[in-house]
Amino acid sequence: MNFKSATFKLSAIAATVLAATSANAALYKIVEVAPTGISADQYVEVYGEAIQPSTDGVNCFSSGTDCLNAIAPVSPTLPGDPPSLFFALAADTRNWAEGVSYREEAPFGMDNSFSYVQEAGDFEDYCDAYLQYNTCKTWASVEWEGYAKELNKEQNALVFVEESADVTPWVNKNFNNVINALTSDGKPVGNQSIIDGTRNQAVAPNALTLTDVPYQSRAWFSDGTYSAGSVSTAVTNDNGAYYASKAAIWNGSKTVELDWAAGGVEKDEDALAQASLRSFYVDADKIIAVGFNNYDDQYMNATVFESTSKDLAAATWTQKPISGVQRTASDSVYLHSTAVDINKNHLILGQAKHYNSGNADSGAYPDKIFVSTYDDSTDETTTTMLNGTESIFFTGAGGKAGAINNFNEIVGQIDAETNREDGGRARKHRGFIYPYGTQAQGSVSDRQAIFDNKAWWLDDLTNGETDGDLTISEANNAFRVIDATDINDAGVISATAIKCSVAGGYDTTSHNSYCGGGDTQEQIVAVKLIPISDATKDDIHVRSNDQTAVERQGAGLGWLVLTMLGLFSFRRK
Repeated sequence: MNFKSATFKLSAIAATVLAATSANAALYKIVEVAPTGISADQYVEVYGEAIQPSTDGVNCFSSGTDCLNAIAPVSPTLPGDPPSLFFALAADTRNWAEGVSYREEAPFGMDNSFSYVQEAGDFEDYCDAYLQYNTCKTWASVEWEGYAKELNKEQNALVFVEESADVTPWVNKNFNNVINALTSDGKPVGNQSIIDGTRNQAVAPNALTLTDVPYQSRAWFSDGTYSAGSVSTAVTNDNGAYYASKAAIWNGSKTVELDWAAGGVEKDEDALAQASLRSFYVDADKIIAVGFNNYDDQYMNATVFESTSKDLAAATWTQKPISGVQRTASDSVYLHSTAVDINKNHLILGQAKHYNSGNADSGAYPDKIFVSTYDDSTDETTTTMLNGTESIFFTGAGGKAGAINNFNEIVGQIDAETNREDGGRARKHRGFIYPYGTQAQGSVSDRQAIFDNKAWWLDDLTNGETDGDLTISEANNAFRVIDATDINDAGVISATAIKCSVAGGYDTTSHNSYCGGGDTQEQIVAVKLIPISDATKDDIHVRSNDQTAVERQGAGLGWLVLTMLGLFSFRRK
């Protein structure tokens, strides 16, 4: 495959999303966030991973709420002060493909025997079995080369948090580092690796409290009081010295390791138990957490966990697999699943890897995004797969679940093409937002109405004028959003975009426009999408689609084409 002339041509189904409207404005301003405390020669790409939570009642879409021009506070916000309208972004950098995720408990979200990461041929075997691209040899070579650099102690991933008076500037330059979330005061949540120490060590506002230092630990989410993730112990199998993991939650004085589900054991032949908490919501008198757990035959299934108390020392925990996405001995439609987020309305966001005994779904083996409603009075879940529910969620669409806020607004990444991946190439992707749910589920009609009550590629919401002024639209045209990772209740989104750095941005406002006639290098950058106050559905201007396939002659995205745009992985909440 010639990556110098990789084609971006939208499918007929995707093109139906692009019907023109008469609107002339945008919903969001895109703001690039460049690394701080990291020199330019230390990174190639930057990925937006998390956004600082907002104060209750702040809504950047509201009239008179000027989040667009909010600057980082120069002095700390004190009690009684108006809430800050500046929300820090957290990001991490890359120089090359990581090969084996710095976040995941199990490689590729599924390899709990660690059999697919021994050598380059194993990466190709994974691709042949579970992705089935015709480019698996090249894909595997790129991924293995990245992992080999890590084994050779070459640094790849650094993280930073955007600075303000309310947020302590933070840069982590340990060996390899990732960030998964921010607390309301901007403290980082993630994990770091230490050369000759551990590949994964939790970074969170409060420390793990364990008698024995864990072999590995990961932090996925924290509200500043509790932190959640996983704790791993060393276990050896025929593939080498690895680990088994338990879902964990801690508060600085007590750490709770949650048991594996009934039937799950530490080791079953070469398969090692893996489990993790990815997010939680603190109710009046209990904690409801979500993630995945280890079940019979070492299957990893999305799970909801509930405590009897907010006191970790006194609480007991129950757990239940989320309905509709389980893998069992008699049901292998999904290879594995995980829940990544939960909000105050008890809506759970997650994704499940389609496999179905090697039978592709519409020409692909996608990660399918789901939303599950949890009834804590019965411990039952009711699950809806997003595939087929909206035009951008076409049948067989693959996606990555990002986050769901308390307005039931979902962000993530979704396929932007419908070509066959089975025997073909990986599809291109775009970031999306979906105002999900009903008022009975806690959705707010005024917020949903801004989006005309439907899902959108974010690029369609960054196009157009604002009050007759093209300034925002022209600046936005330098970016195409390829992933949305987090959203706070104010509506601010953390994301990753492709950037065209020539004057005026992309040649046209179309989804698949050239950058500099196809002869200009594009970049991968971290961005914030900030809502424009008073925006309505009438301010949405859908981007067109160039009829001639765009040949990105100079857009050498290199390994990114094979990884960011071609491989989904379970990431942060």
